[in-house]
Amino acid sequence: MEQLEAVLIEEARSDPDAFATLVGRYQDRLYNYLYRMTGSREDAQDLTQETFVRVYRALPRFNLEAPFRPWVYKIATNLAINHLKGRKPVLVLEEYVPGPLNEDSPEHFAETREIQRVINAAVAELPEHSRAEVLLRHVNDLAYEDIARALDVPLGTAKVRLHRARALLQEKLMAAGLRAQSEETGAGAAAETTVKP
Repeated sequence: MEQLEAVLIEEARSDPDAFATLVGRYQDRLYNYLYRMTGSREDAQDLTQETFVRVYRALPRFNLEAPFRPWVYKIATNLAINHLKGRKPVLVLEEYVPGPLNEDSPEHFAETREIQRVINAAVAELPEHSRAEVLLRHVNDLAYEDIARALDVPLGTAKVRLHRARALLQEKLMAAGLRAQSEETGAGAAAETTVKP
């Protein structure tokens, strides 16, 4: 953990302003993660608030030697999974999906938006743990070690689960008409997602 964050966490244990600063650092990313997990803005807001309530209550017991971010995501993931048990997945549609700057045609925008819709639908159909693993890695950019901490599993288990979640997601995307094409380039392989006609 970086030194400044450790100092902020230590201060946040007794200073509400320091805790507010800590919340400000994580609130948007955490909300986005929970929104993608639940598919509901209201649920994401409630779960984000509940996550920080639980963080505040547990902060005095938090080990400053441990990474803070995975600990927060562990609390959020557990809350989201408990909230989602027995519920049908909800599709999360992005309001805007930016394309490359040189590709601003209406056709490109429509194609990009359709691809994003299909990807979101496939992610929403994943079981809760698989969805959490994919989102933690590919949306929140957590390292494998941090995913393992957030999900409270050994590192090897986290890697295997993420591999299986990716395979399941790939199957869903292929069934929906998306496929990954690899093209060998001088710098290595590049993957491009296209829509089958």
